[in-house]
Amino acid sequence: MQSDKLKHISEIINASYSNLEELSEIAQEKSSLSRYLKKNLKNFGRYIVSAYINNSGILVIKTNSPEFAARLRYEEKEIRALCKKFGNVPQKIKISSR
Repeated sequence: MQSDKLKHISEIINASYSNLEELSEIAQEKSSLSRYLKKNLKNFGRYIVSAYINNSGILVIKTNSPEFAARLRYEEKEIRALCKKFGNVPQKIKISSR
C-alpha cells in the first residue's frame, strides 16, 4: 500500500543518490585544478579547456587546438610546479586537444 505522505526532496536524493556528496566533492576538486591552471599558467592558460588528475594519478589536460597542446608540452616543468603549489603532484602529464 502506498503512503499518502509526501517525501521531502532531500529524502529522495539521499535514498537514490547516497554518494552524491562524494561525487560533488570530486567534481569540485577537478574543476578547481582546471581553474587554477587556467589562471596561473602565464601565456597558455587561456587555451586549456579542462584539466584534472585521473584515478591513475595522470594529469589530463585538454586544449582547444593541437597547436596549443603541442606548445603546452614544453611547459611541463611549470605545470608540475603549479600542481605542487596546488597540492596535487601528478605522476605523469598527458596533454591533448579535444
